[in-house]
This record gives sequence, C-alpha cells and structure tokens, in this order.
Amino acid sequence: MSKVRTFPWLLSVAFAVVPLAGCPQNEPPPDTGPKPDTVCPKEISGSCKVLKDEWDEKKLVAEYHILVPPDTKHDDAEKYLQALYRHMMTRRDYPPTQLGGFVYTDEAQFKTPPLSPVGSVTQKPGEKSPTFENKIVLELWQQVESAIKLSARADRKLKRKLEYSANPQAHSVTIIQPFNEGVTEEWAKEIDYAQVMSYFSELSQQLFNNIPDLKTFVYRARWKDQEMAQIEISRADYDKINFAEVERRVGQLAGRTFLELTTGKGGSESSVEKAHVRRRAAEYKKAIDQIKVKPIINPQLK
Repeated sequence: MSKVRTFPWLLSVAFAVVPLAGCPQNEPPPDTGPKPDTVCPKEISGSCKVLKDEWDEKKLVAEYHILVPPDTKHDDAEKYLQALYRHMMTRRDYPPTQLGGFVYTDEAQFKTPPLSPVGSVTQKPGEKSPTFENKIVLELWQQVESAIKLSARADRKLKRKLEYSANPQAHSVTIIQPFNEGVTEEWAKEIDYAQVMSYFSELSQQLFNNIPDLKTFVYRARWKDQEMAQIEISRADYDKINFAEVERRVGQLAGRTFLELTTGKGGSESSVEKAHVRRRAAEYKKAIDQIKVKPIINPQLK
C-alpha cells in the first residue's frame, strides 16, 4: 500500500487562491468624489435651487439643472451660466468630456416635457469651448442701445449728443437728437424738413424692427436750443406706413435730380437742388401725415 505524501506548502497556496466563505471579494473602491449638490454654487444667487445634478463617472458626462427667480435679468443669467460652467469643470479631479448646464425661472419648465430652460451652457466631446444660450430678453434700455448701435456713434464724446429714455412699463422709447455741425459741439448751420424726417425714419426702423415689444417711439429733434420736431408713432402706425418703401421712393428721386443737372432741363443747379429738397420733403410728409398723433413741427423747418 502506497503512502500519500503531503506537502505543507501546498496548503498555504490553496488558502491563498480559494477565498474563505463569507469574505468580500475585490469590491470597487468607494466613490470619494463630490456628491450631488443640494445647494447651488456660491457664485450663484442664494435663492437658487438645484433641480438635478448628475454625473456619469464612466463616460465623464455632467448634467446640472438649477432654478432661479422669475424676475432674473439677462445679465444675471449670463453670470449664472458662466459660474455653472466653472463649477462643473473644476469640481472633480477629471473634467467632464461632455456637459450640460441649464437654468430655469419656473419649475414647470423643468418638470413638463420637453425641457424648456431659459438658458444653457453645453460642451460636446471634442469641442474646445462651451456654447452659451441665454433666452432671457435684454432689458429695454439694452435693446435700445443695441438697436441704434449707440456705442458706435461718433457723438458719444460730445456734450451735446443723442440721448434716449426707455420706459419698460409703457414699452416706449424717447430719443432726443441734436443737429450739430458734423462731430462738433457747434449747431449745424442749417437743417431742413427732409433731413429731420430721414433721421426719424432711420431710427424708427432700427427700434421697431429690433425691439419686438416696443409699442411707442417719441422722436424729438433739437437745433439751436429749439424743439424743431416732436413725433410720436405707435407700432400700428409704423406697420401701416412702411418706412422701407418710403426710403426706396426717396432714393429714386436722386436719379431724376441727376438727370436734370446733366441735361440742364431743371434750370440752374440751385433750382434743381431746391426742387430735389421739396420732392424729398413731400414724400416724407405723405408718410408722416398717416401718424395718428399729430406731429408738432416747428414752422422754421421747411
């Protein structure tokens, strides 16, 4: 009968490879990263509320939804979106490869499908920079400055310059325009009716075409410290007049004037120029006469 030999060292190997009953096996390390937020980042208003904060650790995808007050302004929302982006990019050891941050002013915008945030910041894989979208309408004064390109106007450094006031409650804008001699502090040597109405037409189109909620525009022309014109126009009047068509007709008058000058059929050069001014004024007058509130025109303006 053969003897069975035992090798004590085999026992240690067996115990090393065969786990004992009830002992845990290679459990994943606990998640030590930040937990979902219950309060908004410090840079965002204290009245902010976290609606959802999700993080996919495997795909490195972050999604963050917050609720801010209903009366949040456009510029404030812009700051919140920037703060949200910084927060999502820096809160973990590894920045997300894809993210979406969303801002709401009403919880129903979040709870009722489809989601309808008023602002968002997104960044997809491979993109070098985020995309911001802010749907909160600019304040009326901001819309005015953008519509008339105020910062680009040459008169900004003058004491006597174009001024405006915006009334958000009445959805109205008033513009006061001085007529200077070029870009100087001196009054223009002369002005005429067509010149004033041309500026009124241009400003009307800039404002009504770019500010959807604008109801009324009041234009005041000043020259030599006198009120030369005050015109109040409603959106209904503006839509009826069609200033783009008025400007097209006024522009066509230049061709007739050029023909008269080159053929001599209009008389002297001075006579032709005066006739041109009269014809331009007549076109504008036909348009202005359609305004419901009667304009106040200084008798000096011809």
